[in-house]
Amino acid sequence: MPNSNNPAQTVPNEATNPPVSLWRRAIWLGLLGFVGLLSLLLQPVPSALLEKAPELAAMPPFAIKAVMLINPLVLLIGAVLLGAVLAHRVGLRSLLAGTATAHPWPRTLARAAVLGLLLGCLLAGLDHLLKPHLGSAWQSLVANTPTSTSTLAIGLLYGGITEEVLLRWGLMSLLAWCLLKLLGPNRQPLALGCAVLISALLFGAAHLPVLAMQTELTPFLIARTMLLNTIAGVLYGWLFMRHYLEAAMVAHTTTHLGMLAGRLSLA
Repeated sequence: MPNSNNPAQTVPNEATNPPVSLWRRAIWLGLLGFVGLLSLLLQPVPSALLEKAPELAAMPPFAIKAVMLINPLVLLIGAVLLGAVLAHRVGLRSLLAGTATAHPWPRTLARAAVLGLLLGCLLAGLDHLLKPHLGSAWQSLVANTPTSTSTLAIGLLYGGITEEVLLRWGLMSLLAWCLLKLLGPNRQPLALGCAVLISALLFGAAHLPVLAMQTELTPFLIARTMLLNTIAGVLYGWLFMRHYLEAAMVAHTTTHLGMLAGRLSLA
């Protein structure tokens, strides 16, 4: 919860000039998010996409993948700018954006990494318990989709970096700003807490369209996807609120490693 002893949690007046320029608040997170976005080029072209848009089949696979990056690139640019404009106004910070103190960042990021690993193991255990109730189609999909180097790289780069820029830096900052306008500046803890929860729920919902391209969505599978991702989103949002965006990024990245370790141990 925000407190006056943590510089990353002090909400300045909107008239107060931020410590760095808008360009600085946007450029490094934008570049880092773009690197994560490029990792999507490692994934194969979804067969469901070619079925829905057969005209794409005549294009080279790399060209199809490049076209697929257009929409997330536009979203990334929008999220970077939203965060650059709004995050510091609601007490949300980033080391790369120059709006958070760097001390003591090694200890903070190390703790975030441990939390992410533990969360990944927890999510893998919950997924293992829920698996028998998710239907044969889902079980077959999981069995026939072993974790590859490219899949892990996408999880670490796109998931750990780009999704955090999109969902926390952009969306959560916007939600917190809107809620502060609605509730008033004296309700900052409530506004930030609601922003954490809402962005976590939207984080879970954002995984459903991709899942729908892979298998038939059932109520239980939707509930499972929302539950696991919302739990994760709450942790990442809390780390962003309590510390800074990079803590959420580190936790998100190590969550994928923890999930991999958990799934291998339960296999």
